[in-house]
Amino acid sequence: MKMLLLVLVFLVLPLAGLADITTSELAKEKAAVLAVVQQFFDALHTRDGEGLRATCQPGAQVTAGRLTESGYALRQRSIEVDIAQLATAKEVWLERMWSPTVHLNGRIAVVWTRYDFHRDGKLSHNGTDCFTLLKTDTGWKIACLAYSAEPATQTENPAGPPQ
Repeated sequence: MKMLLLVLVFLVLPLAGLADITTSELAKEKAAVLAVVQQFFDALHTRDGEGLRATCQPGAQVTAGRLTESGYALRQRSIEVDIAQLATAKEVWLERMWSPTVHLNGRIAVVWTRYDFHRDGKLSHNGTDCFTLLKTDTGWKIACLAYSAEPATQTENPAGPPQ
């Protein structure tokens, strides 16, 4: 019996290390996914259309929802519309996320996060972003983004207003 237990320990013990490697690799992939979302925000802020394009799959879709006087309105567009808008934007945009949740399985990931959005240093709105990303041969790319835009007089961001 002791011999059987000893054999089982030697068979199972190496598998415990595999769980750590898997957890470590998963953490690296989640960090890579979040890095793409942050690069997306950085490109918006610096009005870098090519930088924005680099984070997205060609033809990536954007869906925005906001409450209007006539009800909840949805607006859908291609990321190309946002890229073109960046070229003529006169305002400085700043979007900040906090407490993102990343779900990842193989080559697909979802990032759900609260955010605040500022135009020329003034709060425009808070909201929720939901990014879907796919891992391509060149890395993680945003396939679609859905977000809510919620009017606000102050940021919900725990870091407070931008400095």
